[in-house]
Formats: sequence, structure tokens, C-alpha cells
Amino acid sequence: MYLGRTPQYSYASATFFMIYSLLAIGYKTDSPMIKQAVEGLVSFGYTARDGSLHIQNSPSTVWDTALIAYTLQEAGVSMEDAAILRAAKYLLSLQHLEKQESERDSRHRTSGGWGFSESNTANPDVDDTQAVIRVLTRLAAQESEYSAAWRKGIQYVFRMQNDDGGWAAFEKNSASSIIRLFRIPHFAETAADPSCADITGRVLELLGNHLKLRLSHPRIQDGLDWLVKKQKSDGSWYGRWGVSFIYGTWAAVTGMAAAGLQADHPAIRRAVDWLLRIRHEDGGWGESCRSDFIKKYNPAPYSTVVHTAWALDALIAVHDNPTEVIDQGILRLIEWNRQEGRRTTYPAGAGLPGHFYIHYHSYPLVWPLLTLSHYVQKYQKQP
Repeated sequence: MYLGRTPQYSYASATFFMIYSLLAIGYKTDSPMIKQAVEGLVSFGYTARDGSLHIQNSPSTVWDTALIAYTLQEAGVSMEDAAILRAAKYLLSLQHLEKQESERDSRHRTSGGWGFSESNTANPDVDDTQAVIRVLTRLAAQESEYSAAWRKGIQYVFRMQNDDGGWAAFEKNSASSIIRLFRIPHFAETAADPSCADITGRVLELLGNHLKLRLSHPRIQDGLDWLVKKQKSDGSWYGRWGVSFIYGTWAAVTGMAAAGLQADHPAIRRAVDWLLRIRHEDGGWGESCRSDFIKKYNPAPYSTVVHTAWALDALIAVHDNPTEVIDQGILRLIEWNRQEGRRTTYPAGAGLPGHFYIHYHSYPLVWPLLTLSHYVQKYQKQP
């Protein structure tokens, strides 16, 4: 929630519900807290190119900065580049550190995580934390300041692993029993925060590719076991924070491959078969937001650059040599990303199933560039 000059969570959706709750228990519409909350909502407004007014659910400053800075590094930009160093310094300043509990308590307990935006000072999450850690990894090997922050971030990620082996966004071992008390449609997606395939996969990819942890590590094995159990019968995984089954399958496959699972493992084979089955005739991939609502894969009528990038990145992760499907997809990705239109503007971020979805302006640039970089890194040739 955003309350005037004391930002905490920075989510418009939470602020709406908080305002309704305060009004329900007797707060007046002109009370300072209500007025500050409304001012916070107004501050999230912006005018689109066509003149229409919108309110973003939350500024994605940390998330976007981390994705862009990491992708640039993967694309070959030196970590000594001024843009990378400025981004790293900015992210370093926003790590969540818990204050001392009292004047007598001189200890500073550290959370070590990062939130979604710079105005979020109280609610770190696993997804943003793993994204920032990627940016700081190379710098952490050289500078103690970044090394300390990096270690705290890794510790936070390990602490947040659920007892079932997976990772969720905000909470550890989130209780799902509360959802039975309410009859709000899709309330479960808001009230409960269970392990999900996309975050579990991204954490495993981080730990595997950047910390070199493999199957022999018990935390890795627990995460892999959870992913294998949660694979759908068709070979896909549902992704909570992106649209939707392509997103979840990409995260799961890249995570499992990074952790050491071989390409001939049944779970990976089923996932690859599923990706090939849902490929569009134009050589790309596209998924409708409706998938998130009905919890079943529903194709978009056309391919998008973001979904195509995710699907290709998953295939690259498990193929030692480029296939015809990969090469054709790479060519389509380059072609489509030079064009503005529905392929680059279709929402790819998930907010609340059936209610709102997110168009990240960075996504049509970040994910294709990351996929192209992985193609070049692995196959050592220009597409």
C-alpha cells in the first residue's frame, strides 16, 4: 500500500482494498489516511500515447532495472560499462534491511531481499531478489560491498524455500486454509502464495548456472522433485506471474537443465514435445491471457515476440545443437521485433487471473535479446 510520503508496499490493488476496508470500519472519506492513500493512487497514473488515462498497479523499477542490466551483461556488455555500474549501484541501495528492534537491540537483522519497486520498503519477494542477484553476481566476485549484498540475497532465497521444495513469491509455507473463508472469485490467487513453477524454475536456473549447484545439493533436489510432481499431463507447467503455460514451462525447463537434469529426462522430453505441438504455423509461439483464467493452455491467434523468446530459450537450454525449429524461430523473432504492433504489445505479465494483466514495456526488448544471446553463447555463431 502507498500512504503519502511513507511508502510501504506500493501496490495499487492493495491500496484499493485497504481504502474499502477503512471505510467499512468507519473512516471518513476526508480522513488523512484515506486522502493520502488516494494521493498515492493518483501518483501511479499516467497518460498513454492515445491520450487515455491509466493507473499502473505498481512501478516496476527494480524488476525492469534488474532484467535489463542482466540481459545487457548476457549480451556482452562489460560489467565495467557505466550503465551496468549505475544500475548495480541503484539496485544495491534498495536491498531490504530490517532495522533494529529496539534502542537496546544493537543487532541489525537482515532480510536480504528486494521488492518490485523503489517505493516498496517492507515486502521483498523471491522473484525480484533472484533477478537482482543475477546483476550483482559478476560484481560480487570483485567488490566486497556487492559481495556482502549478494550473499545476503542468496541467504534470503534459501530461507524462502518452502517445505514442499518449491518457491513462492512473498511468503514461506503460505497457508491456503484462509481461502475457504471467502467466496471472492479467484481469491485464492491473492490470499494464498503457494510454490509456483515459474519462480521455482527461475531460482533453480540461478542456483545452477550462477552458483554451479547441481543435483547433489539437497535444496536443488527438493526443488526439482517439486517441479516434476507439478508438471501437467500434457507436459507443461502453469506460470503464476506470466502468461502463462509457456511462461511456466520455459522457467521450469531452463531451471531443470541448469540444475543438471539431462535432456532425455521424461519431464524435459514431455515439455519439449508440448512446446513443439503448440508452435504456430508461422514459426513462433503465442498464448492468450485466457489461459490464466481457465487454467488450461489457450493459444493466441498470432505469435508474440515474448512468448516466442521464452519457448526458444527453453529449447536452446536442452539442445546441444540448433534444430530447424530453433533456427526458424530465431529468424522470426528478429523479424517481428523490428515491427511495432500486436506481436510486441500483447500482455505477458500476470496480475490477478481474469481481472488484470500487465504489459511490461521492457519485455519485447529484454526477452528476445536474452534468447538471442543464449543462442550465440551456446552455438557460437550468429543466427
